[in-house]
Amino acid sequence: MYRIYIILLGFVLVSGCKSSNTPDVSHIAADVKLIRTEGNLAEMDSKEKLETQIQSHKAFYKLYLKEILPLYKGENMDSLFADFRAFSQDSIVDDLRKKVVKKYANLDDIKRQADQMYRYLLYYFPERTSIPNLYTFISDFGYQIFIFEDDDKKDGIGIGLDMFMSPEVDYKAIDPDNTNFSDYITRSWNKDHIVKKIADLHVQDIVGETPGHRMLDQMIHNGKALYITELLLPEVHDSIIHEYSAAQLNWCMENELQMWSFFFDRKLFYESNPSKIAKYIYPSPTSPDMPSGAPGRTANYVGWKIIKAYMDRYPETTLQALINMKDSQEIMDKSKYKPQRK
Repeated sequence: MYRIYIILLGFVLVSGCKSSNTPDVSHIAADVKLIRTEGNLAEMDSKEKLETQIQSHKAFYKLYLKEILPLYKGENMDSLFADFRAFSQDSIVDDLRKKVVKKYANLDDIKRQADQMYRYLLYYFPERTSIPNLYTFISDFGYQIFIFEDDDKKDGIGIGLDMFMSPEVDYKAIDPDNTNFSDYITRSWNKDHIVKKIADLHVQDIVGETPGHRMLDQMIHNGKALYITELLLPEVHDSIIHEYSAAQLNWCMENELQMWSFFFDRKLFYESNPSKIAKYIYPSPTSPDMPSGAPGRTANYVGWKIIKAYMDRYPETTLQALINMKDSQEIMDKSKYKPQRK
């Protein structure tokens, strides 16, 4: 059974406000294997070459050819090769391939960041004993990143590099009517966010499903995810962790009390109507009825601050114990979180 979590249509800065308690993980072995497939598109000019490539990474290519592109519909190899060749020789696809190969000619820095992220993952969650292979590919602007069961029964991660080409690629121009290509989403589709989005896949699996439908439940749950992501990427600036611009992050930092008061006054903590809370939880250009500088997902930012306050107050709490806590009200109450006026 294949497990596949899709994120559809995400200069690392050193933050001056990170914790000084970052653990030493240099003794933990982590060696990510990068398998690059995008450069092979033009080279697979025979049925035999394509078949050899498929056999070398069966699990990945099964997903790539059946789900990502998709080309394989159960026909014979001759039909698959004809469709694959037509795809790879398409002028738009070939131009995209050249742009991707040029921008990502070398992924050594991504590998170094990924290796370090996995050291922290193994440190905080030692039961996760395996490190996935990372497969890079071109999706024709359809898929950004996914996790699947690889040939060795371990996790594999697919990374659509054409979905990390901002600002060289104007995604909005590709499909102006597609809200997934809106600027507030695609601004994070760049190299700086690749390892963060890899970490997101693992964190989503670690924290599991949201325990309730109220905004409080969702913001506390997402706050846990942000807190853990920050631990896995301690050298990465909070603007990357939150996928905010520097100005948006600064607005949140300067307006914690205003956000808290807004949610409290409008009784949004206990609201479960998706239409009333979605833009405070999910990607959005703004948070409705807040001042113009407010970005979307402000409830998640507040949830993250509540979790940080809770963990500062109860430092003996393990991450697993935090994850297992499902009572959002109890977490908020015990955190004693109280933003100060700036």
